[in-house]
Amino acid sequence: MKDANSNNFLQTIFSQKKYKPFLVSAGLFLALNVGVLIPTLFVSALLKKDAVSINLAGRQRMLSQKMSKSLLGVKEKWKESNDFKQSQEELRQAYELFDDAFEGFERGKSVEGADGNRVYLKAVETQRGREILQEASEIWEPYKEKLQPIIKADKSINLEDLQPAVNYTRENNLKLLALMNELTIEQEKVAQTKSGYLQLIQIIGITLALGNFFILLSRSFKRLQISDQELETANSQILKLNERLQADNVRLKSELDITKRLQRMILPKSSELESVEGLDIAGYMEPADEVGGDYYDVLNLDGNVKIGIGDVTGHGLESGMLMLMVQTAVRTLQEVEETNPVRFMDILNRTIYKNIQRMDSAKNLTLSLIDYSDGELNLTGQHEEVILARSNGEVELLDTTDLGFPIGLDDEIADFVGEQKIKLDAGDVAVLFTDGITEAEDIHGKLYGIDKLCEVIKQNRHLNSAEIKDAVIEDVRSHIGLQEVFDDITLLVLKQKASGSPFNQSNSEQIEEELQTIPSA
Repeated sequence: MKDANSNNFLQTIFSQKKYKPFLVSAGLFLALNVGVLIPTLFVSALLKKDAVSINLAGRQRMLSQKMSKSLLGVKEKWKESNDFKQSQEELRQAYELFDDAFEGFERGKSVEGADGNRVYLKAVETQRGREILQEASEIWEPYKEKLQPIIKADKSINLEDLQPAVNYTRENNLKLLALMNELTIEQEKVAQTKSGYLQLIQIIGITLALGNFFILLSRSFKRLQISDQELETANSQILKLNERLQADNVRLKSELDITKRLQRMILPKSSELESVEGLDIAGYMEPADEVGGDYYDVLNLDGNVKIGIGDVTGHGLESGMLMLMVQTAVRTLQEVEETNPVRFMDILNRTIYKNIQRMDSAKNLTLSLIDYSDGELNLTGQHEEVILARSNGEVELLDTTDLGFPIGLDDEIADFVGEQKIKLDAGDVAVLFTDGITEAEDIHGKLYGIDKLCEVIKQNRHLNSAEIKDAVIEDVRSHIGLQEVFDDITLLVLKQKASGSPFNQSNSEQIEEELQTIPSA
């Protein structure tokens, strides 16, 4: 009897036309689940594995750099007859992680992930990826042989083992870094291809869902009439929500305005810039949004001059607050007379890192700091290049990649912090900037670029710092034209004064006249 009732129910559904739209809708719903959701889950699982590959490929670059620094640390301790065990242990750990992941990329295996847990690292899929691994293997295999005697050494290390390894890493570390970077890019391309498949599946799903929607809409339109009372209630709720949203917007705008004012208030005043003996300084900062993430400062404490420039990821309230924290931390360390650049950067990083953790934020920043004294710049920290325009017209680009690590990204960065000293002669110009200048786009999407920036600085090097700054900003604005400004624009120009006399407009005009009298080549 039960089976007979069930059959009658099914016959009724399939025989009457009024149920046809619902049957079609149910069929499309099943097609959506089977044809879209299952492939989506499958591709998502593949993308998860690709994410592991991209993460570990990026880690390979850091590990290759760490091996090089640890090896140099072993040699330094060996020369000083000090205990090399700590540097040796760091070298061993970086070696084992790098080698383990390298084998994973070649054959696929379980390796130690970024969080210390074991994860499966699949073998590289593409032909180009395998070619990159082959090139890297030709460097890595001899490198392994040279490192093993050093890693396995117990009480002493033979110079015959140590020196070839040091020479090899100096010759090949940058090559290995570049190959690991190419591997990361290649893995990202694989993930992007699969993301394209996922998007195609989602488009199909959307199409099916829309078809289902219109079928139901055609049969259910009359049911969409709502009573006046229900409509009045809904409108009342919407009005309340709008009032609450407007109140939230007013509060948020007030918070942003306060942060923006604070940012401008703590920028160095003209009198502070002029107080730096020996340097003619000009600074400029323009946020893309109401609150920017760029930072620059010039601090002069009894002749102890600290110059800084940084770029926080993103814009908005969080970025602005982080910029204020950095300025406060830098000034505090300056006031307590912390003079060791590496320790200065390490303490600053730990302070910002802990605040970021408390904020539950993903923000970080690039930051370069300069100590100035008697015509010499001591540069530390990772940021954009520093442009040096010598008085004779030569232009140099100083890469800061190996001088530090992004601030707030990790709690320990001391091992990555380095220093570089720069001698400035009278008339030499040093320029610090953020990527809002070099990555400024015109209406066609063309970037302003580092080459054009260097050329403008070179052509105007005979002017004072304020005039050089104005020339750069004017050229950048001319390049941007009517295009929207997408990133903060920050510039800091430092010009070495002639010994015993300040650099001013008359000096600028005199130098310009002298340059005009020099015959062109």
